[in-house]
Amino acid sequence: MASKPSASLRSYSGPPFSPIARKTLKEAWGLFVFSAIFALLFDLFYAYGIELKVPPVKKSGIQGMVQAAPSPEVPGWTKTPSQKPSPTPLPYKGDNFQRLSLMGVKDRFDKGSCVFLDARKPEEYTEGHIPGALNLYGNELEKYVPLVVPQLRDKDQEIVAYCHGGDCDLSLQVAKALTEAGYTKAKIFEGGWPDWKKAGYPTTKGETP
Repeated sequence: MASKPSASLRSYSGPPFSPIARKTLKEAWGLFVFSAIFALLFDLFYAYGIELKVPPVKKSGIQGMVQAAPSPEVPGWTKTPSQKPSPTPLPYKGDNFQRLSLMGVKDRFDKGSCVFLDARKPEEYTEGHIPGALNLYGNELEKYVPLVVPQLRDKDQEIVAYCHGGDCDLSLQVAKALTEAGYTKAKIFEGGWPDWKKAGYPTTKGETP
């Protein structure tokens, strides 16, 4: 029994298709369907897919502002939070002693990596000083050096001297005395006690460190 012609063939008003022509059309249609399915599967499972250029969606409101606004440049802060600020020493002066900034001194204080020497008068030291600092008065080295220097057993230990900051040279005198005694890492806290106290960092009172 002969099969009924399809709807598309029934609506065709031209000359009848030969069996070979019908077979060719079916094969072509099957190839087209297979290619379309293959292309979809390829795009779905291939690692990189087929590039589709879609215009970017423009965000609005607060989210758009956050995305578009550049990060503020704040002095003293880095763009990567995981990166700690480097306690960079201040430039050398003519005496070749390294000057440390407040940030550098506080970093050393937190780590306990150095010894502090307070070069101010004993009365000023008693009224307030950096916790742990030893009092080595810069204007009476002959009196205080025999008392303090024997406590500094490691001559390669970093030692930071401080006084009133600014034009005060008491810490410089202490650094020179230590260097002459063979200590290799005597440094100076440039801002001294005024900067430390103004920053609100820990302080202590009394005659002992």
